Amino acid sequence: MGKLIWNAIVAGLLVLMVACGGGGGGDRAAGVEPGPPPTGPVAPPPPVIPNPNPTPYAEAQTLLATITEVTLNADNQPTVHFQLTDGDGIAITDLAIGNLRFVIAKLQASPLGNLTGTWQSYVNRIETAGSVGPGTEDKLQATSEREGELTNHQDGTYTYQFATRLDALPQEMLEQAQSEGLDLGYEPTQTHRVAIQFDGNAATTANPFFDWVPATGATAGIFTMDIAATANCNNCHDPLAIHGGNRREMQYCVACHNAGSTDANSGNSVDMKVMIHKLHRGAALPSVVDGGEYAIWGFRDSKHDYSGLHYPQDIRNCVNCHAGTATGAGRDDLVLTSQGDNWAQVASPAACGSCHDDAFGHIDRYEATACASCHSEGGFAGSIADSHRNLVREASQAYAAQILDVSNTLPGENPVVTFKISNPLTGEDYAIKNNPAFEPFGVRIGMAWATRDFTNTGNEQDNASNYQTDAVLGSVDNGDGSYSVTMPLAIPDGSRAPGVAASGSGAITIEGHPVMDVDGDGETENIPLKNVHAFFSIDEPDGGAVARRESVELRSCLACHSTLSLHGDNRTDDITGCATCHNPRNTDKRVREVAMNPPTDGKDEESIDFKTMVHAIHASAMRENPLEVVGFRGFTTYRYDEDAVHYPGDLSNCTACHTSDGFTLPLADGVLGTTIDTGADRADPADDVVVTPVAAVCSSCHDGDEAIAHMTSNGGNFATRQASIDSGEVVEECSVCHGSGRVSDVSAVHNPR
Repeated sequence: MGKLIWNAIVAGLLVLMVACGGGGGGDRAAGVEPGPPPTGPVAPPPPVIPNPNPTPYAEAQTLLATITEVTLNADNQPTVHFQLTDGDGIAITDLAIGNLRFVIAKLQASPLGNLTGTWQSYVNRIETAGSVGPGTEDKLQATSEREGELTNHQDGTYTYQFATRLDALPQEMLEQAQSEGLDLGYEPTQTHRVAIQFDGNAATTANPFFDWVPATGATAGIFTMDIAATANCNNCHDPLAIHGGNRREMQYCVACHNAGSTDANSGNSVDMKVMIHKLHRGAALPSVVDGGEYAIWGFRDSKHDYSGLHYPQDIRNCVNCHAGTATGAGRDDLVLTSQGDNWAQVASPAACGSCHDDAFGHIDRYEATACASCHSEGGFAGSIADSHRNLVREASQAYAAQILDVSNTLPGENPVVTFKISNPLTGEDYAIKNNPAFEPFGVRIGMAWATRDFTNTGNEQDNASNYQTDAVLGSVDNGDGSYSVTMPLAIPDGSRAPGVAASGSGAITIEGHPVMDVDGDGETENIPLKNVHAFFSIDEPDGGAVARRESVELRSCLACHSTLSLHGDNRTDDITGCATCHNPRNTDKRVREVAMNPPTDGKDEESIDFKTMVHAIHASAMRENPLEVVGFRGFTTYRYDEDAVHYPGDLSNCTACHTSDGFTLPLADGVLGTTIDTGADRADPADDVVVTPVAAVCSSCHDGDEAIAHMTSNGGNFATRQASIDSGEVVEECSVCHGSGRVSDVSAVHNPR
C-alpha cells in the first residue's frame, strides 16, 4: 500500500508548543522541574565484523550506523568518523558518496533562558522567491552537503571531511543571513551537531548524530537540546520518514528546521517549533478559519497545503509529543526528554504564535523575555500548562461505570443489570437518581447479541443497533450504591418477528455522559463516561459467557486519537461497545432516507460494519471511491476522501491498530458477511444482500475494479445471502494464498515491522 501523501506531516502526535530543538524555555513555572539531563552522544558500538563476502549496501535489509568521532583540521573543516554494518554487525564496505548527506549546526544561546537554545545550520542555500507562491523575498534555507571527501577504509569504517569551512562560509550566505538577522559565525565554545542521512537503500536506517563542543572536544556533560523524542512521533506516524523516507530522527530534522530557515515561496518559516505546530493544527488555525491558507512549497516548488488537515485528537495535548519528568509523569507510553517540559515552562512568541496565529498583534507588542510576566504561575494569564488544560477530559476522570451483575438472560427473559457509577478519585458512589449530573437520558444501558458476531436480530427496531434503555429513570436504587435495571425487551426466543431466537452469548453496555459546568461560565458540558461492557450467556452449554473476539487494541487507537469519544460524547473508549452497533447487519439506511445533504454515491444504504467502515475511513487517500455515511438523524453526511482524512502512518502495517493475529486469515469462526442491502424487511436478515466477509474487509481498502475481480475469481461474492455462505454454497478461497504460512500470507504483506 505504501504511505500516504500526508506522511509529509513531520512530527509525532501533537502540537509542539515550544520548539523541537529550539525556542521556549527560560524561567520555569512553579513546581515544574527540568527533565533528565542530556545524555550526550550514543556510546560507540561493538567493533564491526569483517566478512570476505559482505552484503552490498543497496541490498542490506538493516543498516546500523554510528558516528564515533568528529575532529577539525587546521581550516576548521569537520571530519566525521563513522561506521556502517548490516543487522548482524557485518561490515558494509561499498558505501559511496552518492548515498550520503551530511548536516552540521551550532546550538546558539537563547534570550529565554538556560533551559533552551536554537540550532543554526552552517550549510545553507538561498531560495529565490517569485516563481511560485506569494513570497516576495529571497530567504536562507539550511541544507546538507556531500561535496567533501569520503574515505572508505574497506573495513566498515569511513571518514568524511566537510567541504564547508566553519569560519569561512560563502560571503553571499553571510550577507543573506545578516539581512535576516541571523548569525552564521563560527562559535567553537557552543555545542555543535553533525548528523548523517543515508540514501539508496530501502532499509530502515536511523540518522546518526554526534554532539560535541569543538573548543574542548567534550561530548559528555555538555548542553544540548532534546525536546521531542522520535519515538513519541512514531506513536502516530509509524514511522516518521520525510523527504523520500530517509530523514527519520528529530535530532537530524532540527539541524535544518530551525529559526534560520524560511520557505521563500510562501514566506513561511520552516523552523520546527513553528512549522510543526501549524501543520498539525491545520484547518483549525485561526488564519485558516478566517479564510486563509497554510502552505509550504517544497521539493521542486511543489505546493503542500495543510489548510485542510484535521488533527485526530485535542490539540491541547501538548505532552503527547514533548514530555519531561514533570509533564510526562506516569506516562509509560512516552519517552521523556531533557527539555520535554519546556512547553509548560515559558512562552515563546514563535512557538505560541504558530498555533495562535491570530494573536500577533498582542505578541508583537512585547519582547520575548516579557512573556513570562503574564504567562506563568501566578501571572495575569496563568501558567502555560493551565492554559492548555482540557477541563472536560479532566472532569471525566471523576466518573467510572461498573457492571456488577447480569441475570435473567435465558431466551424469553428480561435481563436484570446491576451497576454503579463511582468517583475513582474519592471512592464514593454516585446517587444517580437525584444528582443533576445524571440527567435523564444522559446514561444508558445497552443490550446486544450474539458475541460470535453481533446482529441484534429481534431488537424490534428498524435498524440493527443494540437495544437501549435509560439508566436513571429505569433503574431501582439498591441502597448500597448500586442500581438495577430490568431491560424492557426480552431476549428473543423466536416467538416474535422475524422469528429468530437469540443464541450463544450477549453483551451489556453502559454509555453516555454526565453533565457539568467545568469552567464556571454557567453552561454545562457533556462529560464523556468511559463505556464499559459485560458478557452474559444466553444458552451456552456450560452457562459461561463467551466474549466477543478482540481484533483491535484500544491503546493502539488512542496512540493517535488520545481518546475516542463519539456520537455526542456518548460512546467513549470501548471498542466492544462500538461493535454492538457497528456490526455486519447495520447500515445507514434509516437516516440516509431523510438525509439533509444526500450522499452522491448512488447507494440506497451504506454499511456501518466496523470491519469495513473503519478501514475505509483510514484508507481514504488510497481508495478509488470515497466512503459516504449519513449520521445522526440525517443531519450530517460524512464524506471520507483524501481531502478529509490524512492517515499519518503506514497503511500496510495492520498491527498499528490490530492485535498480532487480529487481521490474519482465516477469519475467526462465526464472522458474518456484511450487509449492503437490508431488503424488504429490515428486521429480517434472511433477505439481506451481503458481501462475503473476507471480500468485505479487503475491499474496504482495495476497492478498485482489478482488486474486486481478483476477489470474485477466488470465491468472494459481492451480492449473496448469508444462508448461501452458511450452507457452503458460496466459499471464499482467500486463505489458500493469503492464509498464515501461505505464499502471500497477509501477516507478511501487511505487517512490515
